[in-house]
Amino acid sequence: MNRLSHGLFFLVILFLLTACQFRNDTISTPTNQDLFATGSPSPSAISSPSPGPTSIPRPPEVSLMGLEVHREADLDFATQAGAHWLRRNALIWHDIEPEEGVRNWDVVERLEGELKTASENGQEVILIVRGTPIWAQMVPGYYCGPILPQKLHSFASFMRDAVARYSAPPYNVKYWELGNEPDVAPELVDPANQFGCWGDTQDEYYGGKYYAEMLKAVSPIIKSADPSAQVLIGGLLLDCDPQNPPETTPGSGNFRDCAPSRFLEGILLNEGGDHFDGISFHAYDHYLGLIGQYFNPGWHSSWDTNGPVSAKKIRYLRGLLDQFGHADKYLLNTETALICGSTGREEPCISEEFEITKAQYLVQSYADALANNLKANIWYSVRGWRGSGLVRDDQIKPAFNAYQFAAEKLDDVAFVRNIWEFPDIIGYEFLHEDELIWVLWASNEDSHRVRLPQQPLAIYDVFGESLPVNQELVITSAPIYVNLPAE
Repeated sequence: MNRLSHGLFFLVILFLLTACQFRNDTISTPTNQDLFATGSPSPSAISSPSPGPTSIPRPPEVSLMGLEVHREADLDFATQAGAHWLRRNALIWHDIEPEEGVRNWDVVERLEGELKTASENGQEVILIVRGTPIWAQMVPGYYCGPILPQKLHSFASFMRDAVARYSAPPYNVKYWELGNEPDVAPELVDPANQFGCWGDTQDEYYGGKYYAEMLKAVSPIIKSADPSAQVLIGGLLLDCDPQNPPETTPGSGNFRDCAPSRFLEGILLNEGGDHFDGISFHAYDHYLGLIGQYFNPGWHSSWDTNGPVSAKKIRYLRGLLDQFGHADKYLLNTETALICGSTGREEPCISEEFEITKAQYLVQSYADALANNLKANIWYSVRGWRGSGLVRDDQIKPAFNAYQFAAEKLDDVAFVRNIWEFPDIIGYEFLHEDELIWVLWASNEDSHRVRLPQQPLAIYDVFGESLPVNQELVITSAPIYVNLPAE
């Protein structure tokens, strides 16, 4: 994720965190009593859902569970967690080809070792390619920026060699992400920034049309080197909703400029839709300082409305793809996480409340991704940013355990339907062989009594701990898994 493009937003987050009244009681991993909360549910909330559909949905071909890794040591943690997808940043063009036409692959020997190990483990790598050499920079001094038009053929040549080298054994890379967060402008980041900055503030579509020119030049060459290669638009930041911009300050009547989020529209307007296979995008939510609570004001999204912000971004992206006749393109959320503070080292970010909330959010994110038919959902990352890691100082955090159980519980399942029958509860129904798996949580601070249509087979918390098996449950903001007979 681009760190500096959120500067103003971070100040708002810090203000909100400071203003929050944090709990003083000691929070530990939830017990059965915590999850089946002690509130007084309203009798009106008790209901039984109607039977689900009779058609049998099909599960995804592969698990969507993914993690971003940054070093060789991360691979062991990712494998232990059960990640199928590994996102790796990056194959850096300017390191390999500092002089046009002269390539030194020795500089990526360590990366090659990681790619080989991932392939041996049966994991699928999404490899980011970035880093415009000095001789190809449209914006002088910016390695993250766009490529000169007359040098697009040089990038295409580089990609031909890279794909030929790494698509075959022992590496077997098939997914190529071209840049990372290109919908950010160079003037908003440091010249040495390692992330994307193809954005053009003078363009209505923020540079998306020119990115399409790059795709037109490069994608056919990638396919010629490996017809099975998958070309991905570099992870779109999508900072705020261009169709419903948020106010810069609540109540001010002044609205944020969300033009950067029109980057994809520019790509599609310039007929770039025929030159990519999938769209990588990013979706983070921000911890509000109380257990279970988070938001993303750029998209009018919060824990007590729609859940993780990814759902709103997916709806926006699919709307554009439908509009331009490319509904067949798949989506990958290649950076998702719950983040905290400006560094992740602030007091609320190193609390047990935050760690428990992160674990709960993780389950919500992956259930939501399955329900929205994403090809992959990549947690950022093994070690994280602003507190989002599953591991800190080589010590696993509660979210790591939640990830492991989600990888087991949500493997080889097919999304059946949203569960709408219970007021103020977000729920998804999945099918696994002859069982249904429900994931349920409350969208507010209340406890809600619900009656299941039949006696459950098993109930688990987010960490895989068994909970009492009852037909009548009390649902809180902490997600639970419920196993039910399919018939």
